Amino acid sequence: MNRALSVVIGVALVLTGCTTATTSTSESPDEASATAESEQSPSPADEPSADPSPSSNTPEPITYADLVSGPVTTAEICDSYGAVLDQYGDIVAKRKKSLKGKDKDPYKAAKFANNNGWLYEDLAVGFERDVTASVTDALNTVSDGQAGLVESIDPYRDDSMQACGLDQEYSTVEGDVAAIDRQQASVVTAANNKPWYPKNFTPYGSDLALKWIDNAGVDCFSRCWYWTVEVISRDGCPSGLYGEMSIEQNGTAITWTNDSLSRLKPGQKGRMQFITYDDRAYGGTGSLSELNCY
Repeated sequence: MNRALSVVIGVALVLTGCTTATTSTSESPDEASATAESEQSPSPADEPSADPSPSSNTPEPITYADLVSGPVTTAEICDSYGAVLDQYGDIVAKRKKSLKGKDKDPYKAAKFANNNGWLYEDLAVGFERDVTASVTDALNTVSDGQAGLVESIDPYRDDSMQACGLDQEYSTVEGDVAAIDRQQASVVTAANNKPWYPKNFTPYGSDLALKWIDNAGVDCFSRCWYWTVEVISRDGCPSGLYGEMSIEQNGTAITWTNDSLSRLKPGQKGRMQFITYDDRAYGGTGSLSELNCY
């Protein structure tokens, strides 16, 4: 009886131990999900960076010093530089003389611009082009044709100009060329501001301009007094031009006269004469009281 009880107790202890071991290793659904996510999510160190690090194989920019082991210039190179600077120095001197005062008178400026197309071209563009071409040829000469490899040719230009003793002259010519371009631009502005009517005409309204003519002459067939005016229309007067003149003595209107033209083409000049046979007009002054374009 006691032996049978001992066997039963031993079996119960074994089963209890198994049940306890099984219970301690099981996971809840939330813990299992968190574990799965942890296994699937990469660590920050594994994620690709938005800013890739520079490659250690990126070559350094090539300068002229990497290509030239000997002198940076020759006598021929210096002569070539000098020729370009002399050429543009002469151009500057000629243009400075021809441009003088042209921006003061829009009519002169417009006439000058019509006869000189170079006025609309920046001299600095040609200067930079020719200097760059000369410097490139020079670098090719001292680098066995490798000028195309350098990132910028400007450092070689500055150093080679200095080696030739031409750096100050280069700077001077460069500044003079820029000044000429500013002067050219000023003349172009004046030309663009030229009035639509001829020089010595006075605007009358928005479409007409006029100029008084002294001693124009007129056949009166007897004694008369007259005033002559030349009129121009910007857009034309296809149906005619009519004008009236008031004649005054000492500020008092004493009489009047008129004249008309049958038509005026755009930009065409027409001459009108205001004639009176009234003796009261002697010594008087005349002024336009009406001038209409139809």
